[in-house]
Amino acid sequence: MEAAHESQSAVTEQYTVKLNASVALKLASIGQQSPQGITTGPIYGFDGVESNIISVTHTIAFPSSAQFGSSNNDDFFNLRTSNQKFQQEYLSKLKASNYTANLLGWFVISSGGKFISQSLADSLYQLQETFRSNKSEIPSLLVVYDPLKSVDGFLNLKCYKLSDAFLKTIQSDGKFIAKNLIENKLSYKNIIEPLALTIKSNHLTNLKIQEFNLDDASNELDNLSIGPSTYEYIKLTTDQLSDSVHQLNHNLGNLNYFQRNLSREIAKITKWEQKVKQDNEDKLKANPKAKLANTDWRKEFKLMPPSSKFDYLVASGSVNNICNNLQVTENIEYVKAVGIDKSI
Repeated sequence: MEAAHESQSAVTEQYTVKLNASVALKLASIGQQSPQGITTGPIYGFDGVESNIISVTHTIAFPSSAQFGSSNNDDFFNLRTSNQKFQQEYLSKLKASNYTANLLGWFVISSGGKFISQSLADSLYQLQETFRSNKSEIPSLLVVYDPLKSVDGFLNLKCYKLSDAFLKTIQSDGKFIAKNLIENKLSYKNIIEPLALTIKSNHLTNLKIQEFNLDDASNELDNLSIGPSTYEYIKLTTDQLSDSVHQLNHNLGNLNYFQRNLSREIAKITKWEQKVKQDNEDKLKANPKAKLANTDWRKEFKLMPPSSKFDYLVASGSVNNICNNLQVTENIEYVKAVGIDKSI
């Protein structure tokens, strides 16, 4: 099996994630059950056996997402108390069975590239802070599997961590205000970073793979044709793009509302300062020893707190991911079209 690579960004070299083939097969199986919904669950494993290698050995889907396949990826993550309890109970069972596994992060099964959310980023950050408090330097992991893009014989599987720019921003005063975004060079393109991913196979999984029925009788034109899964993928991705653009416009409207209010308040402050300055000048003309009014506007006005760009950042990242996925699909279909044209 081969994990698909993402060409848009360089892979972080610091750590390599080694995924058991049984975990990859399980993700593929879960993806078949709900190819258009969003399914998630915890991933477990360990580090330290090999230098800079993080091994993912076990995973299980949260019961709610496994049964219903949520369509809202900001409502599924481990912020639910029931999910937190479920992943802790599963970890306890692993340790009771003498597996030295720990919670490493989560997987997301989602088609179309829509998987970035605030709850996801917050959960990854909280877990990474837990690692730091336990004197561990490994990043919290996010494994993403796209079932509809995996139907052409490739395992569309990627692994991510929160970027250093994101971590610096969330740990700074004011967090996601414009000043911190600029200083830390954080944008919607680098909320997360890819990690190198390898798949570790064994004899049992090799035997399982041999059970698969591979249709070798299909001709070249069948392989080049645009199948129903491709149409379904494009339709789903387009719908997700529409939803993400709507969310982006909503967040942009909130941001513009804040900026308009801030501009009005600044205009009021400027007018007030000019009036106080003029009154003080008139008092000095009438009485050089007159007590002048304080010109510190902070005692008279209270500005709104700086606007957080977190919502806008996440919505922009979602749109960017979906557009990148559409572009990749478009390039593949273009190559197919050229192949069909040359074969006719």
